[in-house]
Amino acid sequence: MKDKSRYLEDLKNVIEEGEVDFRIIDTLNILNSKEDYYTTSSCAGRIILIELEEIGGKKESNFIFKSHEKVDYKDIWQIINEYKGNKMLFMIVNSSIIHVVCRDLESAKKLINISKGSGFKYSSIFSLGEKIIVEIRSTEKMDVPVVKNGKIYPSEEYVMILVEIGNQLLDRIKKKIEKLNENLRNIE
Repeated sequence: MKDKSRYLEDLKNVIEEGEVDFRIIDTLNILNSKEDYYTTSSCAGRIILIELEEIGGKKESNFIFKSHEKVDYKDIWQIINEYKGNKMLFMIVNSSIIHVVCRDLESAKKLINISKGSGFKYSSIFSLGEKIIVEIRSTEKMDVPVVKNGKIYPSEEYVMILVEIGNQLLDRIKKKIEKLNENLRNIE
């Protein structure tokens, strides 16, 4: 746990700069207050529009839009219609994700059990290298192509449905984060 103070200082700085999703700050503070844990990265869940050179080509990707809050379909529809690139444009909803360094395997198992019990069913040990890292992650996810070769594929009505579902997923993620916070407070 030798790097904990450095990570906490880095986290303090990015919070002050407004670079941390406010919905996840309580979770990070709870985890970082525990002797056996500290966080290294996080996302509260988001809706994005991202252009990709090719499927899976994350290096060549470019965020066109990103929100950790609910969005209005009209804004998304406008962005899609104004997109002039020649890459694929996807609308994506990502679940929350938190990477947590754990003191040992026992504390990692405890964190995984609490996370899964809070609805974060994809939580698992992410790394067993120099540090034991647990990834707290849930199931909410949506990846939908909306533009390819300059052609818009969904109708406005379909984008309205996609945004409605995306907003529902963000609400669901928010409830899971609240339950996780409640359960994390009880860790000894």
